[in-house]
Amino acid sequence: MDDFRILVDEMKVRGFSRKTIKCYLHINSRFLEFIKKSPKDINKSDIEAYLVHLYDRNLSSATRHLACAALKFYYEEVMKRRFQLKFPKKSSKLPIVLEKEEILKMIDATSNLKHKLLLMLMYGSGLRVGEAIKARIEDFDIHIKVFTVKSGKGAKDRYTNLSEKFIHNFTIFTKNKLSGFLFESEYNIGHPITSRTASKIVEHSLRKAGISKKAHCHTLRTSYATHLIENGTDISYIQKLLGHSDIRTTQSYIRLSNESIRNVKSPLD
Repeated sequence: MDDFRILVDEMKVRGFSRKTIKCYLHINSRFLEFIKKSPKDINKSDIEAYLVHLYDRNLSSATRHLACAALKFYYEEVMKRRFQLKFPKKSSKLPIVLEKEEILKMIDATSNLKHKLLLMLMYGSGLRVGEAIKARIEDFDIHIKVFTVKSGKGAKDRYTNLSEKFIHNFTIFTKNKLSGFLFESEYNIGHPITSRTASKIVEHSLRKAGISKKAHCHTLRTSYATHLIENGTDISYIQKLLGHSDIRTTQSYIRLSNESIRNVKSPLD
């Protein structure tokens, strides 16, 4: 840990999230275990050899990209080494998108009201799983149908919409409770459920609804964005609702829309 004290301090100064700090520390620790050197003895070839090792293990391009980012930050930004490492090429696989009818089947098949609310919030408001599980009751304004996302990605606050169906169930679930985590853990009172628990809820709902697609929590957010695009919602509005700092990230969802493809008449017909 002493090797990484300056790394941790630099990340804290720059306002990195605790999750990112933990992730970067883990990656850098695994790298040193693999290369068996101290940070001061690391050269560019060592890092490239490690990235090749990750490739040979068939790890995803996203995983290798993250590893490179963590190593670049430590050795180029913090240690001031002039390695000029190049990021691995990211794959451009299309994420899975669920049809609206499939998501409604998931919600209907979920009898636990708290679990139902989680699905409705992630899809109906396009939240990241980390944002959804940390939602606090006092941050919902059901009168104007708005939820305030506190410290989302990049430590930014933003507003997002609420559906009428969510508000109806939210009112029943919370009753006279005015504050606290909406998705409080039953085993760790005063704390929200974990992202792993949220993933299990989604997996269970998919099974009960008889949906075989390999969907997960983020699929609900992807489906939210895609369905808004299909409905003709302005891309700049969607960007704000999703909390994207770069509109190009939001525009990547445009290619996911199947509606425009279905509406194109083939020259064969």
